[in-house]
Amino acid sequence: MAKATKKPAAKKAAPAKSGNILENANIVHALSYVPYFIGAVAMYFLGESDKKAAMHHIKYSALIAAAVIILTFVLNGFFIQILALAYLAGSAYLAWKAYNGEDVTIEILDTVEDKIAEKVKK
Repeated sequence: MAKATKKPAAKKAAPAKSGNILENANIVHALSYVPYFIGAVAMYFLGESDKKAAMHHIKYSALIAAAVIILTFVLNGFFIQILALAYLAGSAYLAWKAYNGEDVTIEILDTVEDKIAEKVKK
């Protein structure tokens, strides 16, 4: 007769953390890079983390989306498809860096952001 063996007890799942995912700063920063203003606008209004830290990513996302939309009207045909793929890949890369807590800095966007801030203050 075969010997009855006991199966090891299944591990219990860790209890889920209570709270909203929009309270996690890294997730809010990463979701800011969802393409074409969707992430930037949604995280501005829905993100519950530190707004000052999130605004850096929201501004970057909005500036990149605005540039891509303008270039979409200027370019035609094959170049629009290349631009769209590059934009999606770039947004995914920046979102990954933001999610991992790495510093996301793009000098050109910092310069544009400073010039816009100067014009608004005048």
